[in-house]
Formats: sequence, structure tokens, C-alpha cells
Amino acid sequence: MKTSTRWLRNYIDIPWEAGELAERLTLAGLEVEGIEHLGVLPPSVVVGEILARAPHPNADRLSVCTVGTGAAAPLQIVCGAPNCDAGQKIACALIGTELPGLTIRKAKIRGVESFGMICAPDELGLGNDHSGILILPASAPLGVPVATVLGTDTVIDWEVTPNRCDWNSHLGIAREIAAVSGTLERFRLPPTTCREAAGVSLSDLATVEVLAPDLCPRYIARIIRKVQIGPSPEWLQQALKAVGIRPINNVVDITNYVMMECGQPLHAFDYELLDGHRIVVRRARSGDHMVTLDGQERALTPETLLICDGARAVALAGVMGGANSIIRPETATVLLESACFDPACIRATSRRVGLSSESSYRFERGIDIEMTEWASRRAAALIAELAGGEVVPGSIDLYAQPYQPHAVTARFQRLHALIGVPIPPAAVRGFLVNLGLEVKDETAETITVLIPAWRRTDLLREADLIEEVARLFGLNNIPGSTPAALLGGPRADDCYYPLETARAQLRALGLDETMTYSFVHPHAAVLCSGVLECQLVRPLNPISAELGAMRPTLIPGVLASAAHNIARGLDDLAFFELGRVLIHDPALPEERLQIAIVMTGRAQPERFGEEKKRELDLFDLKGVLEGWFAARRLSPTSAVAVHPAFRDGACGSLALAGEEVATFGQVCAELTQGMRLKSPLYLALIEFDRVLAHAPTPMTYRPLPQFPAVARDISFVVGSQVTHRQIVEAINGLRLALVEAVELFDIYQDEKILGPGRVSMAYTVTYRDPRQTLTDKDVNTVHEQVRAHLAAVLDAELR
Repeated sequence: MKTSTRWLRNYIDIPWEAGELAERLTLAGLEVEGIEHLGVLPPSVVVGEILARAPHPNADRLSVCTVGTGAAAPLQIVCGAPNCDAGQKIACALIGTELPGLTIRKAKIRGVESFGMICAPDELGLGNDHSGILILPASAPLGVPVATVLGTDTVIDWEVTPNRCDWNSHLGIAREIAAVSGTLERFRLPPTTCREAAGVSLSDLATVEVLAPDLCPRYIARIIRKVQIGPSPEWLQQALKAVGIRPINNVVDITNYVMMECGQPLHAFDYELLDGHRIVVRRARSGDHMVTLDGQERALTPETLLICDGARAVALAGVMGGANSIIRPETATVLLESACFDPACIRATSRRVGLSSESSYRFERGIDIEMTEWASRRAAALIAELAGGEVVPGSIDLYAQPYQPHAVTARFQRLHALIGVPIPPAAVRGFLVNLGLEVKDETAETITVLIPAWRRTDLLREADLIEEVARLFGLNNIPGSTPAALLGGPRADDCYYPLETARAQLRALGLDETMTYSFVHPHAAVLCSGVLECQLVRPLNPISAELGAMRPTLIPGVLASAAHNIARGLDDLAFFELGRVLIHDPALPEERLQIAIVMTGRAQPERFGEEKKRELDLFDLKGVLEGWFAARRLSPTSAVAVHPAFRDGACGSLALAGEEVATFGQVCAELTQGMRLKSPLYLALIEFDRVLAHAPTPMTYRPLPQFPAVARDISFVVGSQVTHRQIVEAINGLRLALVEAVELFDIYQDEKILGPGRVSMAYTVTYRDPRQTLTDKDVNTVHEQVRAHLAAVLDAELR
């Protein structure tokens, strides 16, 4: 936000020079990006008058001008500007003048001598305009330094934080100066009175209808007749140029001036170009298009808010006007718009159409809804004064829910505790009053103030008021102190270590770690998680519509990471992410820790031959999960599962003590559409909070066995409904002391050979006696017990 110190002095007597002003407001929280001094010109740049203009004999685009400067003899100067017409007062740099990067000398240009230079604004450091020479007022006396005619000015570029929308205006900065300097009584608003036409009713001339009150809480329309379009006066043009706005004509310049003055964007429509002399504020319809002031045709969506007349769109609300209702040289009647729009809607529209403006910048950050009416009156008064208009009495003001100031209470004891310095209650009251806050109630313990509309978005609670007192007291006045040292608790109570331990275990399994945004697209969140849309946690002020919900699961983020890598030729992936997810709850959002593991591509791309070609499958992912649980000394049980993110028949779950703690499977085609996958994509989702609730199995140490083991295979045919777990549990259920391990090594299924619904399974059973070497007889006896038990319990047909 650029402000002119000359402009600011219209509203407050600034007690400091520009440098000190910048320093004091920086200490109060308003950071300075840059300071530019305007109008500081050498005394040898004087007011001149072009007495005559003749074409250059050797150049089509140059002119030979005769310039009078009040001296005895006029000067001959060669000029290339298109507007160097005779009779104009101009800025003439005499020979020897030092300008930025240039020293004026006598020169011969295309064979014609030139004794000086007629200056453009940018050559004098008065902006970036190089389209023509600087034209001075006709009343400027010849020969005097131009600096005395233009005056000096200092432009300060402030970095405005998003929560302080009131700082996006000269009045807001002036109000801040008054608060910091303690001179609020000297803060003054400019007048808004003007002459009004008699014998005419505004309701007979125009109608306004707001069909989207949620996106446009206030809309004000005024009409000014008998307007004469022309250039703005020099003071207005110089004010706009100082803050980087190009003057256009008096009506448009006034709307820009008032916007920079009070932070309320305005728009002026040519009344005669409005079909039916109507204004309709509505959402765009599918297929709507409009041409904006920059000449570009914009395709619109139903999320876009439009300002329409009786037949078509005439403006993108809060962003830019349309080319079909612009102020023309022949415009005689103006309909003036002053409105308040929803910040999120304007931000989304601006990004969607790729168009940003001074208006959208302010609407996106919020404006003072109570200033809307003042700005309308102020602009109407200026149009009446500077464009000869007559203001039609009254206004159309659609304001469904007028602003009601909310009260905030601060405790003096709490203020002392947070700031660390005792500030007398009288001083606290003075700081708050200087901010423009009205004291509603005050006791020995507390003070309660009413929050005006221009601070409604950032003064919401006690801490906000205390922060205001602290910065006006002066953060530099608060003495520093060494913080007290605190002894830490036991390592087991630190929530950081379990997370880092889990990450280290996953990295040890060959997985890379990724990190993605906590915000996701609402549709993707519902699609991936199975939660309802009403269960999503939505931020009040999202960055964009595509990031409009907090993630209820890590799946959207890790799938986006996978797609990003696959699109760049990285097809062999194995990575994980550990992060928090949120689901809406009526009291507080439910926050959980999740781990997502993604695997796709080749199992061992670093190998050679056929081993290099083997693709990952679901059991590779299951093996990683089991390895991670084993590292944590936990023994989950697996089961078939169903999840909306996974393909039917390729999804399983892991449980601890009957509680499901992980789901894994092959990602469904709906989520991998457009990913250009060369191999199936597998994903696991671990509810880490549930895992942490289960204590690991105590670690026991045994000496290495002194006697060898004996392995025997067993093969049988069972019904396809029999699971691996049932077989292992059946063998372990015998509680045979010699059985050390049971491992599956083959599954075979063929209806022609085995019959329908039958499957062949083969296991290796390892036997060991820790006290002696086993004999064949010992092993045969126990092995026969296992075979007989499987045949009896599971109806196994031994092979």
C-alpha cells in the first residue's frame, strides 16, 4: 500500500519527517517496504513555455521547439515527444543539469543544435510515464524551478498484513498515525456534502436487485446527472500518479482517488448504457461470457459474482468492470456503485480468470462495510465538484444485516501477565481510545470496548486488545529478560520420540519419506476416505477452492505425490508419510495421526536378469507392514477387508487385540485414473494413534540353540475357505514343545485336478529340542500327530 505524505496531511498533522514516521509505524507493526522522494529536482530544471514547434528537417519523429524560460533569448531544443505543442508550460532542463543517469549538455541531433531538454515525468523521477513530456499548469511562472511549482512529496510503500484491511487506505494509515502519536482528536474526515438536484426521485431512475446476498451483503447506488467528462485537475492527477495509478478522466480518477483514500473500491457505470436502467447482482450462469475493461473475453462459472443490467453482465463484481458500460467522453449521467463483497468469492474469481486489480486486492482482504456509504457520498460530492454534476437526492442502499459492534473485554491483570510490564489502567484506556475504540464499561479489574467495523476482522478476543496496547506502549519499551530454565520430563512423555522412532523404522525398511499439504480438495477427501462431506473440517478463509478442506486421510496427498513422480518417469516408488488428519466433530475436530505407505513398480530394480523384472504385489506391501510391526514387537492378525480407496478383492486389514489398526490393498481405478501407471499401485493406511495404544511384547533373550533343527514338509488338500491362519492356529493349538516354526511355501489350485472349491497347501514345520539332538523316531512321532490333527480338525486330505 503506497501512501503520499502530502495526501496524508489532508487528514492528520504528521508530527514527524518521513523517515521518522516510517520508523515509528514500523515499531508499531506496520512494516515499510520502501521510501521514494518525489519532486526533489535540481534548481536548473525550470518552468519553460514552448513558443513554437517546427518539424525536424532530417527526422520524421523529432520536432524543433523554441522554448522561452524568462531569460533574454529563447532556447532551441530538439524534442521527440508527440505532445510538445506550442503554448504549453513544460519542465526544461538547462545545460549542466544533473538528472538521474544523465547530464544535460549542448548537443547536435541529426544536424540541428539543441540547448537543453524538455523533460518527461520519468526523466525527472516523477513516476514511470514516458509517453510524453510533463505538462505544467498554465499559471506556472516562467523561469522558476519546477520543484517550487510541483512541490515535494514522499511516497512510503507499506507492507500490509492480511489481518489489517484498514491499512489499505490513506485514512487507515492516518488513523494509525493518530493512534501512535496520541492525537486522535486531530484526525479529520474530508467533507461529503454536495449540491443535489431538485424535483427528481432516484427510485424513478434506477432499480437495484441483489440475488446473492451471501456474496454481496451491501450494495449502494447513486446517480449523478449533467456530468462533463474531461481531465482531472492537476492536484488529483498528481495524487494518483504518486501512488502509481494512471489518470484517465475526472470520473474514473475520482473513484480511484476515493478508493485509495478510504479503502472502499468504487465503480462508475454509464447510466445510459445500462439496459433497463437496472442493476442485478447475481451469480454467473454456466456458459456466461463477458469482455472486461482490458478487452479480454472471460469465461465465467457459477461461482463468479456478476454485476448485471437488465440484459447482460456489466462487471465482474469486485474485480473489473465490463467494456460495455465504461465512462465515455459523451457520458452525461453516471450510476455510482459502492458495495461490499465476500472476500473468498472475489479471491476465487480473481484467480480463476487470472485478473488482479486494486479493487480485488482490497475486497480479498475485507473492507469496512460501514465505510461503503461514506465512500459513496464522498465520490458523489467530488464528481459534483470536479465534473459539474448534479447528485440525485438519496441512494439505493441494500443492507440486509447492518453491522452491530461487538464487545471485547480485557483484564488488567492478564494484560500485565502477557506484556510483563505494569501499565496503568488510565494509560490502557488512552491507548484503546486513540485506536478509535469506544469504551463501553470499565472497572478496577477490566475494561470493555466496542469494536468498530474497520477492526471487526482482527479485534476478536482479549489477547487482540492486549496486543494493541503492547504495540502502542512500544514493544521496544518492554525490557528483555532471560527465560527461566525448566527441567524436562522423562523421554517417554515426549510425543516427539515415538514419531521419530516410527519414521526410522519405516526408513529402515527401504521407504522414502514425503510430506504433503494438510489441505485437500473436498471432493478428493470424500472420495478417498469414505467420510461424509459434512464431516470435513473446512477453513473459514481457504487459500483456494481446490484446498477447501482439511484432510480426513493422507490418501489424497500421497496419491498426488505418486502421480507427480510417475509423470516424471519415476515408476519404481516406495515411500511413506506420517501426518495428522482431522474429521469434524460437533465439539472439537477429531485429530488423529496416520501413516500412509505407497508402493508401485518393480520389487528390486537394482537387480539383474529376471529378478529385475519382478513387479511389486500386495504381499510385498503386507511384508513391509509385518516388518514394521515386528520392529515394534507387535503381532497383528490379518483379515480380508473392504475400503472405498481399494479394489474389491484386493484389500486387507491388520488388527491388534481385535482392534483394526491398518488397512492395505490395491488402489482402485477411480483414484489412479490419469496416472499413467505401468504397474499396480498399492497403499497402506495405518492409524498410528491406535498402534501407540498397544504396548510392545516384552523383549526376552534366549541363548543360541546348541542342537540342530529338523525340517519336515507336509502337503494336503483342503476347502478353499480354509485360511492360512486357521492352519497355523491348529498346529500351534497342539502345544507341541518340539514345534519351533510353521511356514507356508506353496499354494496350488486347479479344479480339473483337485476338484471345485479345493486348494493344495504345503508347509514346512521346523522341530527342535533345546536339550538334545532329535532322532528320526522323535520327529516322525510328532510330525504324525500334526498330520492327524489337521486331517481331523480341518478335513485335510493328506498328500
